[in-house]
Amino acid sequence: MRITAIEIENFKGISERVRVDLKPITLLFGANSAGKSTILQALLYMKDVLDRRNLDAISTPVSGRALDLGGFRSFVHGQDLSRTIRIRVHMELTGGELPIMAPQQEQPDFLSDAAFRRVGELLQEQTAVLQSVHSATVGIEVQWDEAEKLPVASAYTVGLNSAGFVRIKRGIKHVKICDENNSLLLEDEDTAPQHERGLWVAHVSPRLKGSVSKFEGIRKWLQTPQDPIPDLSLSPREILNLPEAISEEEETLEYNQHDMGYIAKIQAWEATELLARLIIGPGKLLQNWLQGLRYVGPLRARPPRKGIPSAELSDWSEGLAAWKTLEDEDTSPNLIDEVSQWLVGKDRLNSGYELERKHLAQVDADAFRNAVEGDLDRAQLLDLLREAPKSTEIKLVETRSGFRLDPSDVGVGISQVLPIVVGAVAPGGSVLAIEQPELHIHPAMQVALGDLFIDGATKRGMSFLIETHSEHLILRLMRRIREGSISPTQIGVVFVEPVQGGRRFVELGIDEEGDFIDEWPGGFFEESFREKFSGR
Repeated sequence: MRITAIEIENFKGISERVRVDLKPITLLFGANSAGKSTILQALLYMKDVLDRRNLDAISTPVSGRALDLGGFRSFVHGQDLSRTIRIRVHMELTGGELPIMAPQQEQPDFLSDAAFRRVGELLQEQTAVLQSVHSATVGIEVQWDEAEKLPVASAYTVGLNSAGFVRIKRGIKHVKICDENNSLLLEDEDTAPQHERGLWVAHVSPRLKGSVSKFEGIRKWLQTPQDPIPDLSLSPREILNLPEAISEEEETLEYNQHDMGYIAKIQAWEATELLARLIIGPGKLLQNWLQGLRYVGPLRARPPRKGIPSAELSDWSEGLAAWKTLEDEDTSPNLIDEVSQWLVGKDRLNSGYELERKHLAQVDADAFRNAVEGDLDRAQLLDLLREAPKSTEIKLVETRSGFRLDPSDVGVGISQVLPIVVGAVAPGGSVLAIEQPELHIHPAMQVALGDLFIDGATKRGMSFLIETHSEHLILRLMRRIREGSISPTQIGVVFVEPVQGGRRFVELGIDEEGDFIDEWPGGFFEESFREKFSGR
């Protein structure tokens, strides 16, 4: 799966709904305070809402201390508590990525061969529905509850194959299922018009009839919680408290020769679970994708000489999580070598430094001296070392001299670029969101970062969302387009500028020659690009 777009409304400087298409490499350009980082922050907020229900986010585990959202009162547009924040993420699927039901493996003794085949056909039909979903959207809506004096989730929405599918609103105990034209196919509510209850949900399942009795699980789910956003840590069946398909009591029942009772029950149970998976599955996919989100802020810290505090191990924003990832040999045995190749390679960053990792045992000096000078044998000495506290040390080795240096003793540029490299190559990442990767970095390194991002996008399946002012970075990407290393369809350049009442996001087209089809708005890079590309 890949994230293809994000829609934002009433979040920070954005008032009216805007849509920003996201490519494997997306560059956000614009003047200072234009609103470039709002896109990154919206993704961080979405992740925190899905993971922790943190609707009033001040900071997030991913952003750490580097990003202070200030809570709902601060980041709702204009600090207007009457507005509703809406964030919607679009995903491209390969098909079959939504959870699929496990088919029944054993045929009950009471079930005829013909009925068993019919049940199998039913499962195949519903599996085909799940596999036919090639795109999905997940949206959240958050608003201020004046009575409770806090923000609440007001709606959860899902779209499938570019069409609205379901919208679950806070306090309204029904779910509406729509077709590709947003026409109502099923409304699970006692007050639903009779003609709507009897509709066949053709675009969900060819055999699914919209009868209220068949969706009792969904009704229970909707009537219990006030929060419309499902708890994605649970399975669809756990969320809906779905019963087992066949109970022990039901196994003793007698069925007619056509086994219609059994088939009807299977149909109803599987239909309910199918809907649950269609409603919850896209949210779970998005949540899993966001687990691999790494946010690297504009100011990266060098690790202290005495090690990284455990409370900051997940703090990618200041770069400390990157150094800790390097210490963990279990994460990726080859990570040290991969990062070193990017740091030292002549055709890469060419920093003049490579990495070295050593595992140390911290033994009290007096205890060790007494052990050596005493009568301890080799086995006892090894036990002393084995029981000693362990630590890992990351050093930078200067390739010209061979000197081993602490990160604190190396120029600030290395500490700024290393978290970016680690974030791009370490396993488990889905998207690397970076603010100003060019800070404190030589222009030659800025250029080489373009190759790092291309490598991550084309070989590792990573996505990159980059807020930048670097002309050097984009020039390298344009060059690689001309050389055929990457397609212009894989690179998005978005210019952000403030307008009356909000922000405007303009995507600038790039042709196969690596030239901009559209002119830069506002004169950004105007003179430089005119000098480099005029007359071509």
